[in-house]
Amino acid sequence: MQTMSDQAESFAALEQATSVPPLLDLPIARLQIVQTSEVLKADWLDRSMLEPKLEQNADGLWVLAVHRQGEHSKFEVPYIGSEILLADAELGLVAVLVGYHGSATEKYGRLGYMTQKGQFYRYYQQQPGGDWKRVEWRHLSDEVRQLVLNMVEEQGPAWAKKPGKLQSERKPPTKRAALTSYKVVRVIDGRYFSLYQPDVEYVIGQRMKQPAKPKHGGGFYSYPTLEMGTEFLADCVERLPFHREVVTPLLALLECEIGGRIIDYGHKLASTYLCPVRVLEMRAAND
Repeated sequence: MQTMSDQAESFAALEQATSVPPLLDLPIARLQIVQTSEVLKADWLDRSMLEPKLEQNADGLWVLAVHRQGEHSKFEVPYIGSEILLADAELGLVAVLVGYHGSATEKYGRLGYMTQKGQFYRYYQQQPGGDWKRVEWRHLSDEVRQLVLNMVEEQGPAWAKKPGKLQSERKPPTKRAALTSYKVVRVIDGRYFSLYQPDVEYVIGQRMKQPAKPKHGGGFYSYPTLEMGTEFLADCVERLPFHREVVTPLLALLECEIGGRIIDYGHKLASTYLCPVRVLEMRAAND
């Protein structure tokens, strides 16, 4: 396997190359790694252009062609260096680090030349049936991930960044805590309905969704404090708002959990999600 210094070839030599010997042959895994003779001269380097190409030839041999061209910080031809960090036939895994530095061909005002550079990893794994396919980091076990991380640290270039973390190091996302709010509702036949939309029912323990939008454009309305909810309940007992034609023997104050987008109107909250948790108080409506 060639070193990074061996990879630097002149533009003319790369243009004239007609056949490329294998860089690495894994007969047990039926995989051969070669350097492609294609020379990329695009000003803007897209990762899909730079990544190794995996194909199976007519003889059933899998071939992984990698790009190696140019010299870093010299812009006669874009630099592309493919480091084969891991090639294990028994494990059936190849890990490649691709580093690239595009041509400085675009002017960018007072900053001079604009260049494009970066790095990324690609992983190729042999499947139970013998075929090879590209896999993502998230599909690798912690044992394999640790092996790759060790190779990056021991054999990778100084500029190489770690490809990722072990699964065991990842912490599960913290569940966003629901906010508590308070809502006044009608009580009809033991069920809870909206004051303003009598056909909207609230069920204890059932989460409801309606996108909260600015300027009172949507969402479920509730009060941010118990005191404000209690005061509104008292007001409704004396003066039930809207839809007086709906027979409302009782009113109730519900404790709710709200979440999603929450818009604070000062005296009220509008939320995308609302779930009634329990009934705090009931009062007879003065019709």
